[in-house]
Amino acid sequence: MNSSTIDISFVTINYNSSSHTIELVKSIVHHTSFIFEIIVIDNASQAEDYSALKNYCDTVPQVTLVRNRINAGFASGNMLGVNYASGKYYFFINNDCKLLNDAGKILKDFLDQNAQCTLATGAIYDEKGGTSSSFKQFPHPTKQLLGNSVQRLFGAKKFPSNKTTLARPTEVEVCSGSCMFFRADGFCNLGGFDTSFFLYCEEEDICKRVWDKDGVVFYLPEAKIFHAGGGSSKENLLLEKEFYISYLLLFSKHYGQFQNCLLRLALLLKLFFRIFKRQHGLNIFLFVLGGAKAKHSLRYKQFITPKVSHDGRH
Repeated sequence: MNSSTIDISFVTINYNSSSHTIELVKSIVHHTSFIFEIIVIDNASQAEDYSALKNYCDTVPQVTLVRNRINAGFASGNMLGVNYASGKYYFFINNDCKLLNDAGKILKDFLDQNAQCTLATGAIYDEKGGTSSSFKQFPHPTKQLLGNSVQRLFGAKKFPSNKTTLARPTEVEVCSGSCMFFRADGFCNLGGFDTSFFLYCEEEDICKRVWDKDGVVFYLPEAKIFHAGGGSSKENLLLEKEFYISYLLLFSKHYGQFQNCLLRLALLLKLFFRIFKRQHGLNIFLFVLGGAKAKHSLRYKQFITPKVSHDGRH
């Protein structure tokens, strides 16, 4: 395929969930009305899962499947995908998502007509039909200490709450990490995802950098995507710890020492009152009290898988 003709590069990551990835690819092929490619990064899945994925991807000419020998996480996995992407736009989408309409075209057409928009997302529907995870606010000190309402009152921009139902394209502070549609040159000018983050908070970080560089992030309710994930990770202690490692890294990266201390104090107070209300409550409180050190990250528990006889690319 001539790379100059590709409008959008879909990039997704597979990790022992080939059935989800296959359904995503099917939905892209079914709904997408323009020239596209799909980059699938397999993050060192087990041999059986990878084999099932490869067998399917070999039947879809638009797919490039890349076998990663380590689980590089979200940011690094997507940055690996960018190495193989040649579209004018990058559509980073979780593998447990499915397009419900021609979302890529809706997002592309909007960015074509709005030069200041660097990043957009669509309406992300969950299994109950809700869209509350489509966008959110950045964790400002005012928000953490006094709540979302006070933050919106005093913030420079009056970003909507994720509980608000939006019927038209609207500027949002942070879009869903499960569905991020970038102008390719804008993404590259930002330096892409920060690979210091292994699994969480990549969307808060990159959206903050979009705004810091005078770009704009939009939510487009016309673009509809289903996302199956979201609820189970909080029940996994290791993943919950990973979240707080990333969350404290986000604080440190974007705030000075005083604001960082306020944010950490507010977080510890919230976690203290959740000790007896949530599973692993005491464990998480003590973990964050101890600094949620990066050395405990799942990043450092990875193993290099044996090299396969082919590179896994289609």
